[in-house]
Amino acid sequence: MTQKQQIEKVLENKLSSIFERKVKCKSVITTVGEYIETYQPGLLLDLNPITQRPPIYLVSDNKKSVDIVKDVMEGGSLNMITIVKCNKGSQFIWESLDGGHRKRALHDYYNNEFKVNGKLFQDLSDEDQEYFLNIEMKLDIYEPMSNYLKGERFRILNGTMNPPNHQELLNSFGDVAIANAIRKTVREEFDENHKLFELTNTKNSKWLDVPFTRLKLEEFVARIYYRYYQDGFLGSRKDTELHTMYADENVKVKSIKKKVDDHLNFLFKMVKIRKNKSTKMGWRELNTLSNVYHYFNENLGNWTLFNNEVFYEKFSYVFYDYQLDKNKKYGDVVDFEFEKNDVTVKECFKNYTTCHDSYVKQEQLVKWVVEHNDFKLNLSVRVLDTQRLFSKEVKTGSLALQGYKCGIDGQDLKYEDAEAAHDVAFILGGSSKDSSNCVMVRKEYNQKMGTLTIAQYKKKKGFA
Repeated sequence: MTQKQQIEKVLENKLSSIFERKVKCKSVITTVGEYIETYQPGLLLDLNPITQRPPIYLVSDNKKSVDIVKDVMEGGSLNMITIVKCNKGSQFIWESLDGGHRKRALHDYYNNEFKVNGKLFQDLSDEDQEYFLNIEMKLDIYEPMSNYLKGERFRILNGTMNPPNHQELLNSFGDVAIANAIRKTVREEFDENHKLFELTNTKNSKWLDVPFTRLKLEEFVARIYYRYYQDGFLGSRKDTELHTMYADENVKVKSIKKKVDDHLNFLFKMVKIRKNKSTKMGWRELNTLSNVYHYFNENLGNWTLFNNEVFYEKFSYVFYDYQLDKNKKYGDVVDFEFEKNDVTVKECFKNYTTCHDSYVKQEQLVKWVVEHNDFKLNLSVRVLDTQRLFSKEVKTGSLALQGYKCGIDGQDLKYEDAEAAHDVAFILGGSSKDSSNCVMVRKEYNQKMGTLTIAQYKKKKGFA
């Protein structure tokens, strides 16, 4: 059994055994006023445990809180609200298990943090204040549980009411290293929050044209973490695979985090250039750049950008050339084994920009980018791993076998004026160990070839 299969088995056992465990719970009928007085939300009751969905005021505004209070003031039900008693040593006595938005809405309105129908709680008449405080609510109170068991109970509760999205389920794994690292990368309340996810004063993203709702950015980061949990290269990052990573108690979070931070630093450089030149970056462009980074890791080894601005300008030109197709170049139907329907290059490009479950589609997306004649990687990307270059023996031997002639123009060529060109570009999988892939050409040709083959470049320059 492979390590992955072992981890999946552990996860399966945990998911199934939860139904066999006995948890102690009592239900009480109380009122909003009694709830606030007895449990003192924010002081004795933790309204924002790390396993819960982030407070709505952190992701957008307090509209949901307003709607909750408005609904119950008009006779709506608060439904079941669930808390769990904390283990010894906690700074709180209880913590929220489910219904966090509703608990925060009641507490914040009572403390005059937002208005409903134009009025703070203190602005209500005595009669209306009393009405609010006497609204009945059902409270389920669990005895102390482990982090994992609390997460499982959360997932069970949400299986039939107000279903959480996939990342919210992952978040409920609790106070574990991988979940904490991902939360702390995105959420602004943590010092480790990456600058890519910086918010404005209005709690919108400063750099990204994406909604900060339902942990979408944490899911984005989780999928990046998963790829470095594997190898750092392109590949699937399905929901089930993320579950495997979260359930792995031996995941090396610190070493992965450094690689993820480098990945996010690259994306931050790109979104910053984008905003300075135009507007905030959207999902499709962000995902495509992230895939490009994985692809470079896989095919270039040790690489670096020596001109960020040129790289982004070339990338954005190519990206929107495919996206908009103003010159009607990408209307041909693709002939891919993995595409069952008749779809065009333009349609596939758009679809693949948000793909996270297919290696071949991600690879094709990036190849469309890097093989584009206008991308010109050599103007901004440098390969640092010398082992990925042709050996001196291969270079000198190739020049001798060429009769000391340039492989492009056919004229006399000295070794000191030559460079070794990959006939099949290294970034497209061309080998540096296969001497047949080495062609000695003038330096200026090699620097301008990009990903073209020798034959393609000769034709372009009129030497064919």
